[in-house]
Amino acid sequence: MVDGVERRILRELVAKHAVRDGVTETPIAGLRLFRVSSAVERLPTVYPPSLCCLVQGEKRVYLDGELHAYDADHYLCVTMPLPVEAEIPAASPEEPILGFLLDLDTRTMTETLVAYEAAARSDTEDGAAQGASARGMAVAEVDARFVAAAARLLELLDDPVALAVLGEGRLREALFALIEGGAGMLVRRSFAGVRGVMRAVAHLREHLHEPISVDELARAAGMSRAVFHRRFKAVTGAAPLQFIKAMRLHRAAIAIIGGRTVGEAAEAVGYTSVSQFSREFRRQFGQSPRGWARSMTPVAMAGAASVI
Repeated sequence: MVDGVERRILRELVAKHAVRDGVTETPIAGLRLFRVSSAVERLPTVYPPSLCCLVQGEKRVYLDGELHAYDADHYLCVTMPLPVEAEIPAASPEEPILGFLLDLDTRTMTETLVAYEAAARSDTEDGAAQGASARGMAVAEVDARFVAAAARLLELLDDPVALAVLGEGRLREALFALIEGGAGMLVRRSFAGVRGVMRAVAHLREHLHEPISVDELARAAGMSRAVFHRRFKAVTGAAPLQFIKAMRLHRAAIAIIGGRTVGEAAEAVGYTSVSQFSREFRRQFGQSPRGWARSMTPVAMAGAASVI
């Protein structure tokens, strides 16, 4: 059971250092804080490999139409880049959304997992063997060990000397708590059992503006086309071609929110035909790119550009 005092300490630390709406960078590599003071309607985005932990409020994420809601009692763990839709149903200056993000695509995360695997926990091999059945996103209950480790990590923001001496160790402690917690099996499966699929997704992210085929992704994963197709769908929930299209359309939607024209957004994600892009965009989001951009309120656009 999570101690109420530790919860309060963690919430106060986030509130103290995330003083403005949006994302606040910290001197701890891979750790960012955020505050959102207005509701944000459902918008497309691409989540990177990360842990999102709220200390106040609620967020909702939709992957293939399936709802993943999380709050101060639950965190969201994403182990590979995924195109999703996200929303903040309620927030205000008096009751803002407060939380922090931990990047999982880092050297420290890899080293922590390697050390963990070397310790030969009894369930590690089983988790890796079942890796093909893992999905890249999960909501897990926040436990006392993670809250304590996160608070110890954030306390370093008030002490530069302690941060320089203890920062790496405290970060590893928080990552260890994640690996041992409710999302631990997902993390171990994803990083230990499906590295090939993750390599393919990384390749896709880097070459999203270029023509790309399933065969090319299979080569990046080091698999045959048939094996790659099966494992990719098991991990992401989508066939490779569907995933490529979704990534492109979500990236373009984010670009339009950021002020790019429809043509610029289409070109940036590899479309040579604006009309084809517009047709596929309408099928994905239910309206044309221009109509969708006009429907975005300034508050929603600001939220999407920061932490959604």
